[in-house]
Amino acid sequence: MARDHHHNPDPNANAARVVADATAAQGETAADLEAAWQAWSRHVQKVDERGMTLLRAAFEAGWQGGMGRDR
Repeated sequence: MARDHHHNPDPNANAARVVADATAAQGETAADLEAAWQAWSRHVQKVDERGMTLLRAAFEAGWQGGMGRDR
């Protein structure tokens, strides 16, 4: 089994890495993703920063998964 060299036992660090990797994308797709996130996250209430980071990571994973099916 391959070792995950990015593993960090701190869930905040893992979430931050996932979001940073996902938002590193360039071009129109990144702008579309950001616009979709802003529209969707505007309706989320009573979530702390860690929760929003995890929601963003899940949102971006779903976005990227959807882009793969459509293209």
